[in-house]
Amino acid sequence: MPAIFHALLPVILMVSCGYLAGKLRWVSDQGLKDISKLVFNLLGPALLFRTLSKVQLAELDLSPVMMYHVLTLLWFTAWVMIYGLTQHGCMRALGGTYSNAVMIGIPMVSLAYGTQGLVYILTLVSVHALIILTYATLLFEIASAREAGRMPGTQVQSLRTTVLKAAKAAVLHPVSLPAFLGLMFSLTGFELPELIDKPLDWLGRSFSPLALIMVGIQLHQVLGRGKLGQTKTDGSEPAVIWREVFQIVALKNVFHPLLILTGGYLLGLPPLPMTVMMLTACMPVGANSYLFASRYKVREAEVSVSLSLSVVFALVSVPAMLALQHAVTG
Repeated sequence: MPAIFHALLPVILMVSCGYLAGKLRWVSDQGLKDISKLVFNLLGPALLFRTLSKVQLAELDLSPVMMYHVLTLLWFTAWVMIYGLTQHGCMRALGGTYSNAVMIGIPMVSLAYGTQGLVYILTLVSVHALIILTYATLLFEIASAREAGRMPGTQVQSLRTTVLKAAKAAVLHPVSLPAFLGLMFSLTGFELPELIDKPLDWLGRSFSPLALIMVGIQLHQVLGRGKLGQTKTDGSEPAVIWREVFQIVALKNVFHPLLILTGGYLLGLPPLPMTVMMLTACMPVGANSYLFASRYKVREAEVSVSLSLSVVFALVSVPAMLALQHAVTG
């Protein structure tokens, strides 16, 4: 238990530094977008490729990752059924399902549990986007086609085209592709030459602090600039429905981790992989949720506010969930 509290302190400090940078306007809106591209298209792939290229697949236990994704897909599907197979329903369900495993999860696990814990979360992250985002895209497109089909003269995209587009986008994702290539390289039995390994190491080490600073800057943009509940001037976006915001945060920060904890306990997972899986489920609403909201123009305000509140609430929910795991598993 002390390890996670020691890990939370630098995380809070880095996010606070980002918030201060946003408050002092050291980074412009365009600058934040540029940093985001740098983090996700260069630093993150370097970390993923280098770490997973050193993994011995024969010794890797994939059962925790499989459990996580099976339960998460069932969780997502259940809430889509509850909310309804509409773009709105899919958006609410995705917000309560998709974790911010990259920007916050990887740094936290790395600081708290070192290389062993990092291997588990990077293995999970390597297929996270591929599985969850492909499935989410499929459901969104089906919901979009159903809604468009009710409008006369609208051409509906075929299910086959939808699936192929979703799979292509997920495979070429800046998380999935370098992780897959890293695992494939590990199968060769070769080691990266120092000339390549050292720069990748430097780039990977830069990922965690910069990602956490980005979270702080984004937090300030929503909380510090009066964007909380802000509507567009043309009136095209409705005001925030707070009931939906709190539901998304509760699903993501509390009930999703409880589901993973229950599954891990019933399967008898070892302590470290079980902790990493549950910690990943504890992570705030993932940034990809907002990308979906923007892409499909659905409930952008709710998702934006949920992202920020979920980060704040995680400061309480993460230690609470880990304490619960400690009490349950001994």
